[in-house]
Amino acid sequence: MRYRISIFFAELSLKGANKKLFIKRLRQNLKRKLKAKHYDWPLKQVYDRIFIEPIDVAEDEVKVLIQELCLLPGISRISLGYWFDINEDFFAKKPDLDVVVEQLLKLARDSYRQDASFAVRVKRGEKRFPLTSSDTEKYIATEILKRTDWQKVNLKNPDQIFYLDISSTGLVAYSNNYTASGGLPVSTTGRVMVLMSGGFDSPTAAWLMANRGCNIDCIHFSASHIGPQQLKDYKVARIVQIISRYSGRVRLIVVPYTHFDMALMAQNIGYDVMLFRRFMARVAEQYTQDINTQALVTGDNLGQVASQTLENITALDQAVEVPILRPLLTYNKQEIIELNRQLGLYDACREPYKDCCALISSHPKTKTRDYILSRIEEQQIPDYQDLIKQSLDDRLEIVYEFGHVLKMAVTQETEKTCQSL
Repeated sequence: MRYRISIFFAELSLKGANKKLFIKRLRQNLKRKLKAKHYDWPLKQVYDRIFIEPIDVAEDEVKVLIQELCLLPGISRISLGYWFDINEDFFAKKPDLDVVVEQLLKLARDSYRQDASFAVRVKRGEKRFPLTSSDTEKYIATEILKRTDWQKVNLKNPDQIFYLDISSTGLVAYSNNYTASGGLPVSTTGRVMVLMSGGFDSPTAAWLMANRGCNIDCIHFSASHIGPQQLKDYKVARIVQIISRYSGRVRLIVVPYTHFDMALMAQNIGYDVMLFRRFMARVAEQYTQDINTQALVTGDNLGQVASQTLENITALDQAVEVPILRPLLTYNKQEIIELNRQLGLYDACREPYKDCCALISSHPKTKTRDYILSRIEEQQIPDYQDLIKQSLDDRLEIVYEFGHVLKMAVTQETEKTCQSL
């Protein structure tokens, strides 16, 4: 007997002819995740699930890993089971289930709750097994009633379920099902660029897009130049590092907005928040042309702050040609924070941080128009493309893969600037 992790697919069964491609990508993501955790374990696919066989590791460590795998997009649920090898002799008229039943009895004793009900579910994938699923369920349930404290059976809505899966190569007994995040495997639906702040919203939006199968990159605008040595400990970099634990490879681009500040000359004209947001979107759009990104993503939530009214959202969309996606548009703040907490982002996101939009203006307009903003941009920033180029020339980049730093890139202009500071 040994451990076996069973990975159940989420929406992949609905993908028709493309199902194999989605499952292949999920397997690749699982392998990369295990490699990042320094586990060289075999993966096997049987029918509608993927099996991982842990080697030389304690059960508690396996359970910690399962908690992380539950946030890997494309998985509906995970179970930790106990695997029993079988041979051809097993498919006799009276198969020997004693060792398997003993394991299920142990699970029953460990999970007993007073006045709770249970059921047994048997999946007979190998039809040579002589007993029907129903007969096997009755036999195991009877043993549980006779030899444990469980006294109530409820076939429709049990408090606890004990499972036995029978295949041509072995049997899996388990009782736990860890609910996973669902969604689609990363790298199946395209690439997006997230405008990343240090608050709760945009990190949560980034994970939601990853959970819909997107590769994500993030761009952040800093109030000052950040040196390469500072970047790893920078709040936003630590947030992106956490996101990468579930979404795989993530690039973070940090762009100082000092050039924009100088162009606007700190004029408190009421429109500066929207001018700044349009500037960020245009810088991100320019960068996406080099990495084949199909959309931008923001953490906008309709009506949450002055810059996120329907009028201002429209004015932002009209500043760029690339689509802007807003997965949090209808969420309330408490829902966002709760999801943020589930993702393990809460402690990092709650650290004190002054949002860049708050630094730009204290009294932003709530209803702006594209033609008004365009006129101001022509007056205040006549060479807009040069402003974008100067800003991108001062960028820093860091790439994470499943929580580990993969590489860091520094432009020549950034090196010069950091040396002069």
